[in-house]
Amino acid sequence: MKALARTVRVTLLAVVIALPAMAADSAITGTWRGKQYNLPVVDLTVIDEGGKLSGKIVFYFLHRNTEHDAWEVDMTHSMALPVLDPKFNGKTLKFQVSHKNAHPPRTLNDPPSSFEMQLTGKNAGELRNLTEKQSPPIGMVRDRR
Repeated sequence: MKALARTVRVTLLAVVIALPAMAADSAITGTWRGKQYNLPVVDLTVIDEGGKLSGKIVFYFLHRNTEHDAWEVDMTHSMALPVLDPKFNGKTLKFQVSHKNAHPPRTLNDPPSSFEMQLTGKNAGELRNLTEKQSPPIGMVRDRR
């Protein structure tokens, strides 16, 4: 009987130790990166804290001085924003991002922009801006660092 009790305790301890690692390796948690012209265009970080999702997103502003110049990232206009109301159904993450500070003062009264990221593989997805339907999807890759 003591051997069985010890086995149960060891098994429970192993499960308790493994739970954080399992949560950290969920299908959606981590930092997802999208690129264009071999430059970062978006970083999406998704965190799962006890089943409650949260995160932040950084949109990188790309520019070039003339059509013949190389594209560059303008960090002055690139900012991290909180992800609002994230929901994940096992395949698609839906969330919103505040747009009011995107291009002030003209955007100060704008409603949040809606996004979804659909998983296309274990560490791959496509991010879509649902507010701007003409925007093409951005390929996303989960960074495993």
